[in-house]
Amino acid sequence: MLFAALATVAAARAADPPRPLDTPLGADIDGDGLDETVAARETACFTSDGVRDPPCAPGDLRSIVVEASDDCAGTTKVITLSREMDFISFARIVDADGDGQPRELAFELRAGASARGVQAKVVSFQTGADGCLAVRRTLFSYPRPDSIGRRPKGTAFASGALTVHDFVKRYPGQELRTTETYARPTDAGCCPSFQRTTFWRWVAARDAYRPYRTKLVKLRKPF
Repeated sequence: MLFAALATVAAARAADPPRPLDTPLGADIDGDGLDETVAARETACFTSDGVRDPPCAPGDLRSIVVEASDDCAGTTKVITLSREMDFISFARIVDADGDGQPRELAFELRAGASARGVQAKVVSFQTGADGCLAVRRTLFSYPRPDSIGRRPKGTAFASGALTVHDFVKRYPGQELRTTETYARPTDAGCCPSFQRTTFWRWVAARDAYRPYRTKLVKLRKPF
């Protein structure tokens, strides 16, 4: 019976769908002609027996960070790009600035029992003075005071999400869409009062994303 139960648990865990960065991304993100690697690194595993060090077993809850690494100059240089979160929503190499080279990294991580915690970035890289991978610039970071809208009176930021897509063909590169909600202190956890959707486009002259359309709506309560 014990062996049958363990086999059932192992089969269920093996059936879990693959998660972003379970397989690392390989791409020439610094333009030196050689591929670098973008991967998730587990920082802790959470089991019924408590917290333990990685590697985590399939199906374990875990905390992770996103890292980029480069084998160069006789060593491996690793750059941590995120803070510790619970899981990755997406991670892609994109042509964010429309130069025809997909070398920017876009990713979103989430945390919390209801996955309302969010951290999202679009990062540009270059070859540093040491001949290794270096961050040229974080092109977009969310949520920050300059990437979320003004809160409606009496509310607080509840949650948000980033989408990277070519929404408008006439704009170079990939546009961004942020969708965030705001809640009053009396709102139930499921049901914030407001939602704002903002679209961002790449502006080469400013080497940054700038908003080009935004809309705030009051949400109907389900009861």
